[in-house]
Amino acid sequence: MLNATDLKNVSIENSSTIPSEFYSNKDIYDLEKNAIFDKSWHLIGSQSRIPNFGDTLNAEVLDEPILIVRQKDLSLKAFFNVCQHRGGPLVRKNCTVKSFQCRYHGWIYNIDGSLQKTRDFSGVENFKKQDYGLKSINVFSWMGLIFINLNSKVTSFPLSNTSIENRISSINISNFKYHSRKSYKLNCNWKVYIDNYLEGYHIPFVHPKLNKVIDYKSYKTELYEGYSIQWALIDPELSPYKKNQKSNNSLAFYFTIYPNILLNIAPGRLQTNIIKPDSPNSCTVHFDYYFGDIPAENIKKDFDFSEEVQLEDIQICEEVQKGIESRAYNIGRISKKSEQGLHHFQSYYKKQLSNG
Repeated sequence: MLNATDLKNVSIENSSTIPSEFYSNKDIYDLEKNAIFDKSWHLIGSQSRIPNFGDTLNAEVLDEPILIVRQKDLSLKAFFNVCQHRGGPLVRKNCTVKSFQCRYHGWIYNIDGSLQKTRDFSGVENFKKQDYGLKSINVFSWMGLIFINLNSKVTSFPLSNTSIENRISSINISNFKYHSRKSYKLNCNWKVYIDNYLEGYHIPFVHPKLNKVIDYKSYKTELYEGYSIQWALIDPELSPYKKNQKSNNSLAFYFTIYPNILLNIAPGRLQTNIIKPDSPNSCTVHFDYYFGDIPAENIKKDFDFSEEVQLEDIQICEEVQKGIESRAYNIGRISKKSEQGLHHFQSYYKKQLSNG
């Protein structure tokens, strides 16, 4: 049972972290699925992966099979990857199709989701093909990235007309091409990972190499409706990223899009993180890498550097999960100077749980 006091929002000066049970309680974990994730926009991937008519992109969101397909007019449509006959799959891997054929009984659907043909259905009464089209899903493209929302009541995309595009105008991520994905399984609650990402407070102690690349004194956090931005100057000589030709300084941007999407943006490179809750005390983090026109050696340096930072984050997050579950801990206090992003996220989180 949720305690109303635990969900009350107060100013950062007087705030505490959410209680430890929110990181391990199964009832709260189940509530999060309905109160938060079922109403949220989910990142699927880049439009650059499906540039042509009939190109498909498969995904799984909240254990639902999802299918994105490029239409003839090059717009996007999203469907549940579920045949309306008896639930069979339409597409098992990313491919290019002229139509969809169910892998179970062979029903055929047009690219727009309408039912085209059935097998052995003569004599079936009160059956109309138009009633059995694929179930569509809200889809939105933003800065070259594809997002979907499973809740039919949510139609507006929260990042439209925001300042994000202007903030990173010198880095055109829409032109970046998808490179690869690497996934990590962590023994920690999904919020432990988000909390960790939302502050640079830990960098000097957890990430020694990153601390040399980033000018920690320049580290800033900005808060907006539904997202936050962290940014810092990076040393162009020590960083693995492409040098900014317009300036002696380069910037690294870290965007958190509520509740579980992270964008790591640096010159020549976009890395997206999707944090997938698996259980009350485990999650999977999907890293998708996108690059502009940069040499292969820079890409390798970026991968190596990212891997080192991620392994450090995994270690500390799993240690924190143990600490949070210890009888020695329940709640902590929040730094007004260094943990604004954490307070911002937890305030959103408590508000959504309260609204159920």
